[in-house]
Amino acid sequence: MRSFLTVYPASWAIIASNSLDTPVLGLVARRDQARFDLPGVRDRLARAAPTEQLARLGLEDELAVLGSMIAGPRALARFAAGAVANTDDHPIVAYTAPRATYAPDSAPRDRLIALLDELAIAPDELVRPDSDPRALARLAAYWVARNRFVASGRDVRPSPRVTEMLAQVREPLLAVLRISPDFRPAYDPLLAMARALARSDVSGSRTLLAELTQIQPARSEARELLAQLGAGEPGAR
Repeated sequence: MRSFLTVYPASWAIIASNSLDTPVLGLVARRDQARFDLPGVRDRLARAAPTEQLARLGLEDELAVLGSMIAGPRALARFAAGAVANTDDHPIVAYTAPRATYAPDSAPRDRLIALLDELAIAPDELVRPDSDPRALARLAAYWVARNRFVASGRDVRPSPRVTEMLAQVREPLLAVLRISPDFRPAYDPLLAMARALARSDVSGSRTLLAELTQIQPARSEARELLAQLGAGEPGAR
């Protein structure tokens, strides 16, 4: 990071995967050191690939793209201030990476959560100052929701039983969506579990779908599945 900042001081850190077991982080910068224009990002996405393909990549809109940023220039400068720059004649990373890789002193999820707690980003570091204030507020909420989402998964234990998974993640994921209804990584798992739950507990599935529809009315998936299940009777299975 210190080496990257010597060339690109106006840089951002980005998380390419919300996975707790194999998190992927990167550093990005613009040659012109300009900040992003939200409508411009939206237009470029529209031209980049079909909507379905972008959604599969988790890049369905400008919030998903810019919402993956985890640190701005100020936080990166503070974080790397005490580090030695990696250079051709002083390749410190080549000598320290094996120990960090093969003899880590902590789990990837713990390191990721600790890093998210330490780093920060503000909208004014990333997007143009003339951006819509409502869009900036949505972006800031997306970042908070993303960090809460990652932290909430630390102690989740995977289970093939949908009821057991829901017992662990339902309230934490709904809480994330209340912070940012735009945060699709919390919406999609609950939608999938509601669909699976409908096979054994239609009433419970309807309740969850109704909550999703209320929190995020702009997305149609939960509403459409709820309509397919019908109103039914309370407690019907």
